[in-house]
Amino acid sequence: MQKTLLLLFFLVLWTSLNAQINITGLVQDEAGHPLEGAVVSLVSDGTKEKQNAISDANGRFGLAVNKDKHFDNLLVTYLGYADYHVRLENVVHDLYLGEITMLPVERTMQEVEVVGQREIQKIDRKIIIPSKLQLKAATSGFGLLRNMQLSGIRLNTIDNTIRTSTGEPVQLRINGVKTTIAEIKSIRPHDVLRVEYHDMPGARYAGAAAVIDIIVKYKERGGNVSGDLTNGVSMLGFGEYQLSANYHEGKSELKAMAWWNRRDLKWIRENTETYYYNGRTLTNREIGDPTKAKFNNFDFSLWYSYAVNKSVFSVIFRDRYNHVPNSTTDRISTLYTENKTYRINDFMRTHDNSPSLDLYFHTMLPHQQTIYFDLVGTYIGSGSNRKYTLFETGHNDQDFVSETTGRKYSLIAEGIYEKMFNRSKLSFGVKHTQMYTKNSYSGTIENLVKLNTSETYLYTEWLSKLGKLTYTLGLGAMRIYNSQVDNSLSSLIFRPRLSLAYNVTNSLVIKYTGYVSGYAPSLSNMSDVSQDIDIYQLRRGNPNLRAVTFVSNSLSVDWATKWLNVGLYGRYSYDHKPIMEETLLENERFVRTMNNQRGFHRINTHVDFKLHPLGDWLSLQVTPFFNRFVSNGNHYTHTHSNWGMRGQLLAMYKQWLLAAEMETSQHSLWGETLDKEEASHNIALGYNKDKWAVQLVVANPFTTLYTNEVENLSRIAPANKLAYSRNLRRIFMVNVSFNLDFGKAKAAGNKRITNTDENTGVLHGR
Repeated sequence: MQKTLLLLFFLVLWTSLNAQINITGLVQDEAGHPLEGAVVSLVSDGTKEKQNAISDANGRFGLAVNKDKHFDNLLVTYLGYADYHVRLENVVHDLYLGEITMLPVERTMQEVEVVGQREIQKIDRKIIIPSKLQLKAATSGFGLLRNMQLSGIRLNTIDNTIRTSTGEPVQLRINGVKTTIAEIKSIRPHDVLRVEYHDMPGARYAGAAAVIDIIVKYKERGGNVSGDLTNGVSMLGFGEYQLSANYHEGKSELKAMAWWNRRDLKWIRENTETYYYNGRTLTNREIGDPTKAKFNNFDFSLWYSYAVNKSVFSVIFRDRYNHVPNSTTDRISTLYTENKTYRINDFMRTHDNSPSLDLYFHTMLPHQQTIYFDLVGTYIGSGSNRKYTLFETGHNDQDFVSETTGRKYSLIAEGIYEKMFNRSKLSFGVKHTQMYTKNSYSGTIENLVKLNTSETYLYTEWLSKLGKLTYTLGLGAMRIYNSQVDNSLSSLIFRPRLSLAYNVTNSLVIKYTGYVSGYAPSLSNMSDVSQDIDIYQLRRGNPNLRAVTFVSNSLSVDWATKWLNVGLYGRYSYDHKPIMEETLLENERFVRTMNNQRGFHRINTHVDFKLHPLGDWLSLQVTPFFNRFVSNGNHYTHTHSNWGMRGQLLAMYKQWLLAAEMETSQHSLWGETLDKEEASHNIALGYNKDKWAVQLVVANPFTTLYTNEVENLSRIAPANKLAYSRNLRRIFMVNVSFNLDFGKAKAAGNKRITNTDENTGVLHGR
């Protein structure tokens, strides 16, 4: 009996000494979305003892504390957000703190520099916190992305594009909103909290090669007015001008942005074309004269958003107007053929206007559920006029005239449901696009084309985590329908998806993504219309085109150390029955048209080395790449390989920035067309203050010509087209930016989805 009582006494004593209190909760951002990687710390005033935990992918955390321990404070920290503090008193039982909402820091990152890991790896994206120097050295969102040197991303300051290393366009977003390059340029760098780089986007992004989502903060009361102005000094025909403003009052926010991009320069074109007729061969050689190329692009957007509790409603009006009085394909040239000499004038004017209205709503429901809705209506009005003249002294001129007028109406509706579990997330989504197009063709050939197109996409996706392995399983289906007069097309494409991410160590991550997708023929390719190119060729649409199935497999390995980051990337993709060109000989005319061909294979690889021996003060990025293409047509097979290199050097010190970039020519083969992009290099020197900045930029200082080349590999009508300009080398530019703000910082409600329609659907003869 005594032994039993003694054993019971020691058992009670051991239990009391080892009794634990569980402190749990959920960390979320200002929009109610969970924050992964937040540091939750228990701190004792007296002993300075500390106990830490990290929030998981769902924002949840848990701390088990022995009852004999005494902690006075709970502190939650997350880079870019103000610390959250809870005073603990007389805690003797398990404590659930509920939802802890983190707010962006009221001071800019210039005033607060948090030292720690600035990049968080996730299965489908990287969360990157810009450093104080990167923010200070940038004058716009575009410049900030340049300073951050994202792996696999190419920024071109001449043509204002952001593309992947494989040449595909990057989907751009601000606070989850699908946006434009002009709106990216309007971002004030010091308003940026973080950049979410989706290097392997999920199913909801519908096949985008990459997504860059810039998360920014706005004002609580008052707002900001800013401008970014660039003009050529050595070439006055180069200019970009952007003005933006936002104002926040209570739960409402209003912002506006205007952007003007213009070019006025001269190109020279040299073309060589060979035509193999039945029994004879004709070779044409064109030597061009300097020919004007001029365009103006205008973008305007007006946003209003209202945020209450856990809901956000926004209305966005956008308008884009493009005016091209002198096309970049215009030419004045001399044609040498069969011992004869001709003169060619080929001029084209185009314009298009595309206003759109976007209505968006999202709300958070109990039990970690979220619903998103987005509705976008777009009208695109376009027109073009082309005149091609071939003349010979003493003979009548041969003219081809074509005029097109296009009207396109589209409606895009999308809904998404998300449910968070302990270590998982379930998503459902549906997106429907309805389009009606009416194009009128007049001139040498007259026609009227009416097209009805619809596309419906449904998907579900499950994301979960097993130890160091995170995986995503997705299943979707897409229905495509097109109708034109008596012809119609209906296709159903299944779209499975698998993504895996394995954290070998804290510094080594391996990712794989494989998916099946598809795409429909463009409206211009489906038009039952023929347009003359010249006296030898014509371009014809094909209403019998069918939808294409696309398969992609990607593998990446990222390894990071204090001084060196290395990223390896490889992708194999295949288009089944792709819509590619073919050339036919009919009645002594060569017909350029499109058809569903056998298949297209591509291999894209690159290795990204990022060396930063002095932290952000000095950073060198070098990226060698290799691309391989195999184009299998119904009557041809073409292959091409392209080796190249990209490099960037950044030096930042206090308010000063020195940037140097270079890129060799990147090639792309599609069908029978081989594009060889221009090689480029730029140097910039800048000085930034809090409210203004100035940069001196020189583009292509060490070259005599700015060139690009296009080859057509057709067996019966091959061609080589070279375009070059002396105006686009040694361009000295001055960039001046300013910003004036007032009020206290507060994050506005984040819009998570937006859809746009920018394709006019018009077939042109060129």
